[in-house]
Amino acid sequence: MELRLSDVFLPEEETQQEGFKIDSDLKADWCLDKIREANAEYNRFEMVVNAKIEQLQQALKKAQEKRDREVSFFEGKLREYFETVQAKETKTQKSYTLPSGKLVLKYQQPEFMKDEEILLGWVEQNKPQYVKIKKLVDWANLKKTIKVAGDVVIDSETGEIIEGVKVEEREPKFIVEVE
Repeated sequence: MELRLSDVFLPEEETQQEGFKIDSDLKADWCLDKIREANAEYNRFEMVVNAKIEQLQQALKKAQEKRDREVSFFEGKLREYFETVQAKETKTQKSYTLPSGKLVLKYQQPEFMKDEEILLGWVEQNKPQYVKIKKLVDWANLKKTIKVAGDVVIDSETGEIIEGVKVEEREPKFIVEVE
């Protein structure tokens, strides 16, 4: 059998049509080359885009640092000024209103640093009503004792249908590996 270049190297338009068929190892290998080329082109494009993103992120980071320094400077000066004025005080905050905004000093709730293990031991012994118990199905071990029958799951020991589980069959997945 004589092999022609047109049998292997097909114009791009023909490969995209429904009539294109792979009927030889040579054509199948050609398709793998086309996949490799498409992946290489995408990877090149992705590398350029990621480099541009990195460049823009660096510019944004510099702008953010500049903004943060400026805001921090003015907030510090405003805090100093706030200490010199007669601010309105409530149970939760002090505030001072200006035409362009408001200066507020909020009183915060304390932060609790908990050692969960030690705290749980104490609560179990002294205040057990405040212990939460969460029940979960041990699916990995339960799965070892079941059988699938159509779209239901059956207990392999009793034959009973297990409620709460639905089986959904999936098509085999075709994978092309390019080296």
